[in-house]
Amino acid sequence: MDILTKSDDEILQIAEPIWDDIIQGANNKDWDLFSKYMPEDEINSQAKNDVEQQWQQQPVLTSLSTSKEFIAILKRKNAVTVLWKHLSSADGGEYLGMLNLQTINSEVKSVGMFVT
Repeated sequence: MDILTKSDDEILQIAEPIWDDIIQGANNKDWDLFSKYMPEDEINSQAKNDVEQQWQQQPVLTSLSTSKEFIAILKRKNAVTVLWKHLSSADGGEYLGMLNLQTINSEVKSVGMFVT
C-alpha cells in the first residue's frame, strides 16, 4: 500500500489509530506501544533511551489529551504529514501534533512524530 496514492479520508483512517497508539504510549510511557508503527531499523535501545529522556524532560509529551482536532494532511514527495490540535493536561495549552507517515516495504510506518 502506498500512502501517497490514498485520498485524504483514507489517509486519516490509517493515521488516526497510529497516532492514538503513539499518544497513549507516550502518556503511559509505554515504549512498546509508542514505537509499534516505527520502522524496524529505528526501534533500538538508543532510540528508546532518547524518547524516555524526552518524556522526562518535557511533560507536555506525556500529557496530551486523547481527544484531538484534525487540521490538515500535507503530501510531499515521499511522505505524508497529518496535523492535529491537542490540549495538554500539563499546562492547559494547545499544541500541534504532527505525524509523518511513509510507505516502507508496502507497510505504512511512522517515520516521525512531533509536538510543538
